[in-house]
Amino acid sequence: MANVFRILGPILVIGLILLIVKQSKKTEAEIVEYDLIVSIKVEPAPNIIQHAKIKEAATWEVYGKGVFRGKSVLKKDEMKALLKKELCLTEENIIVVDATDSFIKSKT
Repeated sequence: MANVFRILGPILVIGLILLIVKQSKKTEAEIVEYDLIVSIKVEPAPNIIQHAKIKEAATWEVYGKGVFRGKSVLKKDEMKALLKKELCLTEENIIVVDATDSFIKSKT
């Protein structure tokens, strides 16, 4: 009986490890990233990348004066709310466009 556990024990442990690794890869693949374009309509336009919470929310590129493009797990409305809060701006001064759908449609 002890020999059975010596054989099955490592097999079960390896099986469990493989199952956990497979689940973690599946979770990473299910994460949706949004391609967002942000325009700040105030003078002088702040560099949003200098704000820690905003910088952490996306992978940003500067597209021009007050215009940024970022890939984020935040949706358009969530990003707009974050920018509004962190930059202390009104909703009228922030434009966020979700370019994800148009990019996907243009490739098909």
